[in-house]
Amino acid sequence: MKHELVEYLNELNVEGNLLIQIGKKFLQNFGATEFTLFCMAILNRTINLNQGYISLLNDENYIAAAHFVRLNLDSLLRLFASSQSEYDYESFAKKVRDGDKISTMLDSNKQKKLFDSELVKRLKKIKGFSWVNNVYNIGSGFVHFSHQHIYSTIKIEGNSFKGGIIKSDELIPIKEKIAGTYYMKQSSIGIRVFIEDWIDNRNSSK
Repeated sequence: MKHELVEYLNELNVEGNLLIQIGKKFLQNFGATEFTLFCMAILNRTINLNQGYISLLNDENYIAAAHFVRLNLDSLLRLFASSQSEYDYESFAKKVRDGDKISTMLDSNKQKKLFDSELVKRLKKIKGFSWVNNVYNIGSGFVHFSHQHIYSTIKIEGNSFKGGIIKSDELIPIKEKIAGTYYMKQSSIGIRVFIEDWIDNRNSSK
């Protein structure tokens, strides 16, 4: 299983180059607009979260790295929100840059606010994104202190326990690290695909 984890980490590292490529393509096609700047920020955050995640896992610190899985999904949800809001893409991006909260915006039908839970409910219905619901729920458990942190610290065996305050993630099963790495990559891919599809759709409508 360790070999599988190494493979996923290598694939996540390669994602960095692919994210840079799609960013360059975006700028070359449309220049510096509100929406391209918004997407540049999404891509930049994703690349750096990916690299931070890889570094932390190599340092045997999955307890810190696990938060990044939820943060990568957050970037995907914010990008997805641009296609669901009451505003056009440029106006949406401008409002975000001005500090408006996406959760206060309405959807295109002006009926529901774009809370994270609403975005997850919509995104999981799209083919290839059914995984977002589990990652949203489990990931939130790592962001907010929960039972997951307790079981990352101690392993209870009968009336005794193993573990304590250690600079290591040795009590975390490798299958959990593999799952986290897989979903980091899936969020990155989702961000790339969304932006590439947006570019292709916009070019075909010219």
